[in-house]
Amino acid sequence: MRKVILITGSSRRRVGFHLARHLIDSGYQVVLHGRKNVELGEQLAEELGDLATFEEADVTCEEQVAELVARIVKRFGQIDGLVTLASVWKPTPLAELSAVQIQKQFMVNALGTVLCAQKVGMQMVKQGSGGAIVTVGDWAVDRPYPEYIGYFLSKGGLETATKALAVELAALNENIRVNCIHPGNILFPDELSPEHRSEIQAMTPIDCVDDPEPFCQAVSFFLENRMVTGTSIKIDSGRSLA
Repeated sequence: MRKVILITGSSRRRVGFHLARHLIDSGYQVVLHGRKNVELGEQLAEELGDLATFEEADVTCEEQVAELVARIVKRFGQIDGLVTLASVWKPTPLAELSAVQIQKQFMVNALGTVLCAQKVGMQMVKQGSGGAIVTVGDWAVDRPYPEYIGYFLSKGGLETATKALAVELAALNENIRVNCIHPGNILFPDELSPEHRSEIQAMTPIDCVDDPEPFCQAVSFFLENRMVTGTSIKIDSGRSLA
């Protein structure tokens, strides 16, 4: 029986799509997820083949997350893994930052991550095999750059949440593990200028940027390694050291 992995925030041809393809190549059944780009998400699932499906849900809505988990379990019988890629990343100068903008990023990046981990985690509690949850933070929470306070506020607590989830879920089922990845520039935004790309490469000690494969390998490690829980790793080619 194939393991079933839910990847939130994977309705575009971005990191989630590359991860889905990597996991399918490794023999997993993958569930893509999105809220806004539903049609594209469905197209991507069709492109990936029989081992991919797509589901729509708002990760900030407790009821919708619960329904998402229920649909997946009804179709496949269980959920073996979760990767929380759903995120909002929008620059706002400090002088223009509003409470509404902060709240929106916190709702998706922090609350959405915890809600998905909670609902999927409680399903894993019922499964003898447990499961693995991978939360996704950001390398720059320790070295923030300007105009992203709302984003860094929402991402900064995920490592602590990961540890807390690891403790609580393992107490309910010792076969559940929760870990966190802090990615760097694993895939440049499409709109990033060539000059900015070169600038980032110049600040990165290891010449490996704009490549999602190392991130995918790290996810696979956390999904399969039965001895690792409550920890985090930076996949940033050493940029946080530069």
